[in-house]
Amino acid sequence: MGLSLILIRVVKLVFICALFLSVFDLIEHGEILWYQRWFS
Repeated sequence: MGLSLILIRVVKLVFICALFLSVFDLIEHGEILWYQRWFS
């Protein structure tokens, strides 16, 4: 049970890091490139 709790925390941490990197990438390269990437 303890192992699964640690695993859930690790998954949450990875998800938050990925989200943060996506936002940072958006801010760094500008919104236009981000819109082109997702809506083209």
